Amino acid sequence: MKYPNHKLILTLTATILAVGSAKAFELSSTTYSNLPPIDFHGYLSQGFLDSSSYNYLGDTTRGSFLFSEAGFNASMNPFPNTRITAQAFSYDVGQDVGKYDVGLDYASIEYTVNDYFGVRAGRVRRPEGIYNDIQDVDLARTSVLLPQGMYDARWRDFYESVDGGEFFGTFPLSKAGSLSYETFAGVANPAPDGGLATYLRSPLPANVQLDAVNSPVEGGVQLWWNTPLNGLRIGGMGEYISGAGDLTTVQTPVGPKNGATTYSVWVYQTSVEYLWKSWTLQTEYYNKTRTYPTGAYINSDSWYVSAAYRFNKWFEAGPYYTEYYADTTQRGNSLDYQKDAALSLRFDLKSWWVFKVEGHFIHGTGLLEDSIQPTPQDDRGWFMLAVKTTFSF
Repeated sequence: MKYPNHKLILTLTATILAVGSAKAFELSSTTYSNLPPIDFHGYLSQGFLDSSSYNYLGDTTRGSFLFSEAGFNASMNPFPNTRITAQAFSYDVGQDVGKYDVGLDYASIEYTVNDYFGVRAGRVRRPEGIYNDIQDVDLARTSVLLPQGMYDARWRDFYESVDGGEFFGTFPLSKAGSLSYETFAGVANPAPDGGLATYLRSPLPANVQLDAVNSPVEGGVQLWWNTPLNGLRIGGMGEYISGAGDLTTVQTPVGPKNGATTYSVWVYQTSVEYLWKSWTLQTEYYNKTRTYPTGAYINSDSWYVSAAYRFNKWFEAGPYYTEYYADTTQRGNSLDYQKDAALSLRFDLKSWWVFKVEGHFIHGTGLLEDSIQPTPQDDRGWFMLAVKTTFSF
């Protein structure tokens, strides 16, 4: 459902936040019971996207304000070493993705035995690379858009979490630093108006309706070596997805039909991050292989390098360069790749108010799956402007 007054709502909410405190709200229940206090946090983002040649992430050749998100979370520590946390989330990217539907982003209970071992259960975030489990934390990065071949803004509902559990901990390695681990397993639950559902729905005929998207079982592990060099960490992630499929149930003129094409997916990701003085230096490589029952497979990959420099407490800037290939056997086909050079400017106007401006120069159209115009696609360079402001408490 599309809410026509969403811009007014965003404006009013931003005004309330702007005159409010930057601190989290704390609701103390000790007056009424022996329960511990509950901390509340939230954020609200509104963006604008404008592109020169292609519609990307919405109807952007005419400029699009359909780029917004909001979250509200709560956490408490009811017992020693125990934490309960949950977040509701709503977003919209372009005409069809998100649609401001409110969903449960994550909700989990965790118990930490010691530094070496802890367990978390519920709807847990998938620990993949530097940013997957903190995509909603706009304060944690300089850029408006993360490298889209790896952290697609349209697919957040699918990539962010699973219903299941994970183990986590950190082992000291003496003079070699330490090793942190998170291993998870669970079932993904794509939203009916999320990025995956929209991607599957787009090629269907007008008289065929997508009813459901399958929920594959996933499992993986993320390792981080915190090296002896202060600020340098190196990560590796591996994940297996079983029973993935293009469709599950569609409604046709003659009734419901199972249109699933099942396959398995292997995902690998390597990450390096170095925080040195006022610099943040990062690079990641991502590889995904889809294997079908016939033995056929499609391999795609993506990588990026980025740098950001904090000039003072209110200004940060940095570029990144990223490449994405939908099929690694077609690296020369501009329909299958997208190469993006971006420059981001971040202004911390208040501790709770961030404003960002970002320019992109892009070659190729490998991620243009949501383009709503029949523009011929080729290797012409094209531009994109992204502006975003985020309020948090």
